Amino acid sequence: MKLVDQDGNEITSAENKEAKELEKQLGNKTEKLLEPILNKVKLSGGQIPQQQLMQLSSMAHQILFNRMVYNLAIKVGIENINDLISDDDVKELQTSLSNQLRVVDPGEQQGGEQGENPKQPNS
Repeated sequence: MKLVDQDGNEITSAENKEAKELEKQLGNKTEKLLEPILNKVKLSGGQIPQQQLMQLSSMAHQILFNRMVYNLAIKVGIENINDLISDDDVKELQTSLSNQLRVVDPGEQQGGEQGENPKQPNS
């Protein structure tokens, strides 16, 4: 986690104790949010696959972060989301997200078990 000042400039130091403390607090909130779900799974005798557990944890983290931003916006008097994020911001983030996406064909997704040669990009 990185901390920024009021102007949006990153606060740097060799060891940022404030950031570590905030991460720890957020981690504790995430665990508390997931606790009832995990207890329910344990009581049922079931298990959650590691990948799904990571997705649940990430989702819980995101939900908490969204609520923090919402509470902060309300606290400072912001009533319209457009005051926080513009259409240009969304377009920029669309490009960033699209650049991170990797589409695979069904044969590649199954580990290429169909015996086909993987498609090579044109050089």
